[in-house]
Amino acid sequence: MSVAKVPYGKPVKLLIEFQGFPDGRLVRFEIWRRKGQNEEKISEVYGVTKGGKGIGLWNPQFVEGKETLPLEEETSQRVEHEKYFFIAKIDDKEARSVDMVFTYPLDIYLEDMEGKPMDGVKCTVTFSDGSKKDGVFKKGRVRFEDAPAGEFTLELEGKEFVFKD
Repeated sequence: MSVAKVPYGKPVKLLIEFQGFPDGRLVRFEIWRRKGQNEEKISEVYGVTKGGKGIGLWNPQFVEGKETLPLEEETSQRVEHEKYFFIAKIDDKEARSVDMVFTYPLDIYLEDMEGKPMDGVKCTVTFSDGSKKDGVFKKGRVRFEDAPAGEFTLELEGKEFVFKD
C-alpha cells in the first residue's frame, strides 16, 4: 500500500473516489491515527461530493517540539511512528484512504567544540527513508524542509553524527 506524505502544519486535503453520488452530497470523514497495532479515531470533518469524488479539509492540531541532543549520548529507544488515514462515509457506503505520514521542517543548530556556531560548513543529512539532502550551516543553523520522522544521519566535514528522536 502506498503512503502519502503530508507537510506538517498545513491543512490536509481529503480526496477519495465516490462514484454514483450527485455533486453536493454530504461526506463524513473520520480521521484515524495508527501507532504500532493501536488505532484510534482522532477527528471527524465533513465535506461534499464533486465530480465523483468526496472532498474535505482537515486542520490537524500540532504541538511543536524542540530537542537538544547531546553528542556524547546515543539513545537506544526505538520509536514507533504514527500513520494516519481517513474513512469517508456516505449513507452505508465507505471508502478508506491510503496511509498518510507527516513530514516536518528539521532545524539543526550546531556549535564546534569551543562553543562557536558552525558557519559555511557543508553537510549532508540522510533521513530514515533513505533520502538525502545537502545543506550549508550559516551562523550555526541549517534547515531541511519536508523531513520524514525518525532517525537521521548528519555528515559534516568527514565526521558523522547520529541523532534519534
